[in-house]
Amino acid sequence: MNRTLSALFLIASGVLVAGCGSEAPIAQTAEAAAPVVETKPGVGHIYGRWALDPAFCSADGASRVITIGEAQLTSRNYSCAMTTPEVNGEGWLVTLECTGENDVTERVRFVPDEEKLKLNYIDRTERNDERLVRCP
Repeated sequence: MNRTLSALFLIASGVLVAGCGSEAPIAQTAEAAAPVVETKPGVGHIYGRWALDPAFCSADGASRVITIGEAQLTSRNYSCAMTTPEVNGEGWLVTLECTGENDVTERVRFVPDEEKLKLNYIDRTERNDERLVRCP
């Protein structure tokens, strides 16, 4: 009887080892897969000082800098109240209520990319896209 139990034990052990060997790599691979992480820049990437040309970021060109904050956009000609940015495609859509040379309401989409920012004036056909660089 001892021999029969020993033989059954050896057969069962072999089956378990063989079964684990075939499934272990699949289970390990599934556990090792990294989760998908979204790399789209957050809304905070639009805030800061921006200019059409890096030279404008210096003291001499400071009047050409656009400053974007959480609720306001300012430039040399305008001061604009800004709505809370809403996700819009690859960027952020805001409505600007501007006072300055002319009072104007505009919808603008900001598309951040590293240290650059693309502005798209939704309701304009002229001067539709501007590419800005971040000022230090």
